[in-house]
Amino acid sequence: MMIIECRKKVIPIFVDVKPSELRVLDNGSCPATELFRFREAIEEAKNTVGLTFDSSNGDWSNLVKKASDGVMKNLLEVEGETLGQKQYPKY
Repeated sequence: MMIIECRKKVIPIFVDVKPSELRVLDNGSCPATELFRFREAIEEAKNTVGLTFDSSNGDWSNLVKKASDGVMKNLLEVEGETLGQKQYPKY
């Protein structure tokens, strides 16, 4: 099962490719049902806010910092959602 199908949080990182350029290539080695799933996942990834990086004029350390900041932000959001669902005893 694909991560996107599980409804997990995803932060796409597009290196040397623009999200609009993503395509699933059909070389005949994959069943049609799998191709359909891949195409849907690609379309969802293209519409998900992520990071883009051009290695020819970018700074890799900046990409890593942005990615780690994004992961930390999402972890804090998930933690906040989880804390909001827990029932704490009243004293």
